[in-house]
Amino acid sequence: MLDCNRKDGSFGLDLESGDRVRSRSVVVASGARYRRPNIENLTMFEGRGVSYWASPIEARLAQGQEVIIVGGGNSAGQAAVFLAGYASKVRIMVRSDGLAASMSRYLIDRIAATRNIELVTQTEIVALDGTADAGVRQVRWRDRKSGAETTADIHHVFLFAGADPATNWLEGCGVQVDRSGFVITGVASDKSRNSPVSLLESTVPGVFAVGDVRSGSVKRVGGAIGEGAQVVAALHRYLADAANPSL
Repeated sequence: MLDCNRKDGSFGLDLESGDRVRSRSVVVASGARYRRPNIENLTMFEGRGVSYWASPIEARLAQGQEVIIVGGGNSAGQAAVFLAGYASKVRIMVRSDGLAASMSRYLIDRIAATRNIELVTQTEIVALDGTADAGVRQVRWRDRKSGAETTADIHHVFLFAGADPATNWLEGCGVQVDRSGFVITGVASDKSRNSPVSLLESTVPGVFAVGDVRSGSVKRVGGAIGEGAQVVAALHRYLADAANPSL
């Protein structure tokens, strides 16, 4: 757990071993755990046809093929529109009756206007089939209303079922998080500071967040690397201000 009382001017971090370490600043880079639906053989095919993101690399691999996206949030909608420019067909599968309750209107309209995107409601993937070498080769899904199952030759599945950030250890510290638990940054207001608050700094001065754990981050390896580089300069500015408060 992180102690932000700072009675001696530093933060305290309690470790599982029972030890405590102290620091003048903290960078939260604890990431997030992506939710994994209950799908047979899912673990076997992660990285072998199952992805939790949709980058240009995955898009090129899916060129001219049918793909499935699981999820009804904005990330799923953005991925569907992006992949539709490469795949022959994009199926968006959701367990609910539609997207209105979970996705922005502009994305719903774009999806409806894209000829090779199909929304499949009240449906869930139940199993994946293939080999460790070749990856996913078949996907089986079930209609939740009728119970009917369908199997098709699909080689690419994109899961956008959400993620749970590793932020429990920040509870009680005053670090503000969004409704999903991701650390909010760039909104703190400290008029005593000599330089503007960093876009990577949390609502507690001296506590920064980078990568998947940060609210609004792009949830990509490249983005996390970039933020990790940016936060170094922000730390130097913060520590310089703290050392020279009157300058």
